[in-house]
Amino acid sequence: MCIVESVSIYRYQLPLTHPIMWKNQFCSYRDGLLVCCRSRNDEGWGDIAPLPGFSQESFSVAQSQATSLANLLSDTPIESLDFGASNLCPSVRFGFDLALFHLKAAIRNHSEEVLSSVACCRLLNRQNNRNPASIATLRGYQAVKIKVGRHKFDEDLEYVHSVCRENPNIDVRIDANRAWTLQTAQAFLNATRHLTFDYIEEPLKDKSQLAAFARASHVPLALDETLREPEAERYCKFADVYVLKPTLSGGMTGTIERIKQAQTDHIRCIISSSYESGIGMLGLLELAGSLPGEVHGLDTYNLFERDVLIDSLPLNRPKLQFDRHPIKKTDLDLSILSEL
Repeated sequence: MCIVESVSIYRYQLPLTHPIMWKNQFCSYRDGLLVCCRSRNDEGWGDIAPLPGFSQESFSVAQSQATSLANLLSDTPIESLDFGASNLCPSVRFGFDLALFHLKAAIRNHSEEVLSSVACCRLLNRQNNRNPASIATLRGYQAVKIKVGRHKFDEDLEYVHSVCRENPNIDVRIDANRAWTLQTAQAFLNATRHLTFDYIEEPLKDKSQLAAFARASHVPLALDETLREPEAERYCKFADVYVLKPTLSGGMTGTIERIKQAQTDHIRCIISSSYESGIGMLGLLELAGSLPGEVHGLDTYNLFERDVLIDSLPLNRPKLQFDRHPIKKTDLDLSILSEL
């Protein structure tokens, strides 16, 4: 019988390439925790990084809960642990669930397995890509995401038309981040009726109007935040696509279960990152690899100046495939980690 012999928690702070606004606050770095579960010579690593303004828990709450849990897990049989069914904060549940997932894989010695090829969506930054015709870096990408609702409506329309015109062979995803009224959303649909979009994500401020939007729309509807809110099941039936963020929703296990149910209901699933470190991204890649027919939103990783991993993941490309190997402490940049 394998047991968790010890658990360690490390804090990190990763600088961003430029300040990013999360829910009306600019941040220049990303705070997070790494959790390491050990059994004999094997290690399993997880990432705990609540996203300011989006996660239901603060970083201090997540840190307190993580350190308390770490003190309770020593000498616990691995097979008796099920973080997916716990009442932990979502980011803490994801971190410990991922650490356990990696520990089990290390014990089984899955070092020779290869991840399925994972296709990545490119997030277009309006500030850095004002002229879509000059975006040579889109070569090879199957899909791009455009954020709308942050600028004037006419400016958004002009940009969307430009991207579609200059990149006719790329699937375009629109993410309104709940910025629109139903009337504005309908105006957008009317103004882009001749265009084809992969989907429109979270278009409305008022989710009670999603049914009306879905009836009137010729574009598939994707849900993200709505999936994590009370009465989510009431609105899921209007969705064609689920955008799944394991750090915010909590855990590998719960995400896998949601994917299975969505597939039964013929709903597409996209794995989406929330500015996780490389350790967290490895978990997202595992999930994305189980959905090989989709293009996943993993682009936030490219906004870090450095990572907790010494060798950063090659996520700045349209598609990637690399050998899976157990992460060891020697793979980490210890200069930016402080043990709690």
